Amino acid sequence: MKQVSDKKPHSQPGLIATLSAGFELTTHHLWLITLPLFLDIFYWLGPRLSVQSLVEESARILRTEPAFSETISQIVDLASQINLFTSISIPLIGIPALMSGAIPDHTPLSPALMEVESVFIWLLLFVGLSLIGLLLTTTYLGLISYTLTDQNNEVHFRFGQFLRHLFLSTIRLFLLGLVFVFALFVVWIPLLPIAVILGLITNSLFIVVMLFGFVIVAITLVLAVPAIVFRGRSVLGAVRDSIYLVYNNTMPTVNMLLLVILISSGTNLLWRLADDGSWLTLVSIAGHAFVNTALVTAIFIFYRDRTNDQFSGSFV
Repeated sequence: MKQVSDKKPHSQPGLIATLSAGFELTTHHLWLITLPLFLDIFYWLGPRLSVQSLVEESARILRTEPAFSETISQIVDLASQINLFTSISIPLIGIPALMSGAIPDHTPLSPALMEVESVFIWLLLFVGLSLIGLLLTTTYLGLISYTLTDQNNEVHFRFGQFLRHLFLSTIRLFLLGLVFVFALFVVWIPLLPIAVILGLITNSLFIVVMLFGFVIVAITLVLAVPAIVFRGRSVLGAVRDSIYLVYNNTMPTVNMLLLVILISSGTNLLWRLADDGSWLTLVSIAGHAFVNTALVTAIFIFYRDRTNDQFSGSFV
């Protein structure tokens, strides 16, 4: 006689409940905002690595071509706003930082300015800072994952195992980045002829088509990050899990990401408007660190709630 399981399917909370859970968990573990808080303060008041002299030197050579004169002038102006230290902020998955964009015009202190005058040194610094950023990112996401796993005080923190997990996750996130770039080209290649044809009408349509391809890849692979850091999945396993979960939860995933982007962008605008160059900017930095950490946590909760029936393993 066939036995019928009494186990009920896992109930998946709504998006508002997921976001609320992210904010609640961050409120109860405020130490989670430490890394984004200190990183932003470092960008704000710490020493700055400028590439302006390097760009200006290159511009002198290229300015001999009149056709490029205007573009080169714009690049030189942009170079004055670049702080190479912000390479620590990894695109898309890195530690959220309010000051990772243009250098703020006014600060309560005068940060030291260091010029990078060699292309080799620039490349070396960029790679080194990016690797440091990837390690810090894994640590940040790992601490969020550990907090999620330890909500019921069922996990005892083991430092050695935590370090091993961070090491593996760092390598896997790096490989995931390569997978992302490869997938991007796979999607862009068939879109390129369409983009070129539409680009003949207006350049904006070319950008829209290519951006569409980027968004498709980003949405498809977004849940691979918590799969690696929270579940300890391999790169291929994480990619497979992300594709499967996004396919079966397309609208919830899209709506979740839209809410996260809207909340993050809206609050970032408020933080920047409140930045008057005084010490009050610390309030904006702290607010940004809290809100964005809560949003990252909400994405991890979104992933966790949709994999509880498939996985019984934990972060540590």
